[in-house]
Amino acid sequence: MSAPGAAVETATELDVGVILPQYGTEIDAVRETAIRAESLGYDAVWLEDHFQSWIGDPRRGAHECWTTLSAVAEATERIRVGTLVTSQSYRQPALLAKMAATVDRISDGRLDLGLGGGWYGDEYDRFGYEFREPPAERLRRLAETVEILRGLWTAERYSHEGEHLDIELEGAFCEPRPVQDPHPPIWIGGGGEEFTLRYTAELADGWNFGTLSPEGFREKLDVLRGHCEDDARYDEIRKSAELFVFVGETTADAERKRTAFADEFLPDEPSEPREFFLSGYVETAPTGTPAEIRERLDAYVDAGIETVMLAVPDAAAAEDESLSLLADELLA
Repeated sequence: MSAPGAAVETATELDVGVILPQYGTEIDAVRETAIRAESLGYDAVWLEDHFQSWIGDPRRGAHECWTTLSAVAEATERIRVGTLVTSQSYRQPALLAKMAATVDRISDGRLDLGLGGGWYGDEYDRFGYEFREPPAERLRRLAETVEILRGLWTAERYSHEGEHLDIELEGAFCEPRPVQDPHPPIWIGGGGEEFTLRYTAELADGWNFGTLSPEGFREKLDVLRGHCEDDARYDEIRKSAELFVFVGETTADAERKRTAFADEFLPDEPSEPREFFLSGYVETAPTGTPAEIRERLDAYVDAGIETVMLAVPDAAAAEDESLSLLADELLA
């Protein structure tokens, strides 16, 4: 929260990214949306890490995160590219280190690696991954993965004997290394106050979460600050919010978009984790004209958010102007 008398950062000073439309679309739509976001001046584009859609019918097409990200990195020149967020469980850490280093090379140093403990149990079960409970079991493995990534990216040779992960490395290396020095920024995603935010305080360059109001983010950031060893460490961590956004030339236009989206993808009574997540995103989604969206985002900035990742459901539609409307207001 800003100190009394301090100037409040406005939405125009936020880093603003776009979550790419990877469900129910063709790969060209993903690539073209990234190119368009870059041309409009957005700061970053992000991809989620799922094997099936968590929005609507799970069998909707879902483009794999890292192979798609490499295509996006090749197709763009300036905009940062990132994962929101990669599930720790889906790739052995040494493989992930190599994949991330390669994308950082392809993008000439534009990668942000978002990493999470995983939450979509149905997806784990369907595709043969162990969904460990309680969540602390997944999060301890996440923390160890960060340790391995950093070791492989920065050491000439790196050895590791797994504590929570079943992995042993002996004189391993990652060549070529990432472009970014000392390594690509590592973001941790999630809102768990005992483990996720503590590991963020100890290990991460950035933090991401969604589904919360500005006041909800303020409360989480108070917890994060409490986990940090001092204010200087807290200030080093980039704080971000993942938000769905429905924008129109009039408030009524935007509300119609939100209603249509909810009617298509949200059941009347959510019963699965993915449905509760989506319900939270839709409930807190900034909705309205570009000026109204900016006012809503200013409230997130005042709560301590420095970066927003915007999921714009209409972004892939050729005739839709949502990205342009937002850019004119937020990026001018």
